[in-house]
Amino acid sequence: MADKTIQLEPPEPLYTLFNTTRKELPEVIFVNEALLTFEHTEIFPWYLSIEVVYAEFADNEMPTPTESERLNDICDQLEPAVLEGRTEFDAANALFLARSTWGGIRELAFQVHDPDIAHKSLQQLLKSQDWELEWQYEMRHDPTWQDAGYFFKLFPLAKGGDG
Repeated sequence: MADKTIQLEPPEPLYTLFNTTRKELPEVIFVNEALLTFEHTEIFPWYLSIEVVYAEFADNEMPTPTESERLNDICDQLEPAVLEGRTEFDAANALFLARSTWGGIRELAFQVHDPDIAHKSLQQLLKSQDWELEWQYEMRHDPTWQDAGYFFKLFPLAKGGDG
């Protein structure tokens, strides 16, 4: 049986900002709304969560302006490390899903095609320098995009099965 090949152009990101709450604390979330209608979810069956822990708190466990700058600097290195990974066919290996800030953690969420590519890139980055803030990542096989559902449910027009 021959492998099925799909020529696919990932959707152009469209970001939506949500100010919501989680466990009675504020949460600020940027979600890539373009993935709500993405039809080829089976190509990116891995959920990657990168968590950066911050320690300087303003009100309601949100980061101070200085801490926000540090978070942004670190995330500006983490995001490209994941998104610039390419598959063996020179295709995008990951899609940016969301960025969340809440309760001492900045989370970057992605849907990934080949977990080894993302893992190798993040391991190289982790070892490349001493980081101002601690960060870690976890990748889970999630072919139904169940973890993405947390972000998709924020959209009022999302159907129950979205994500």
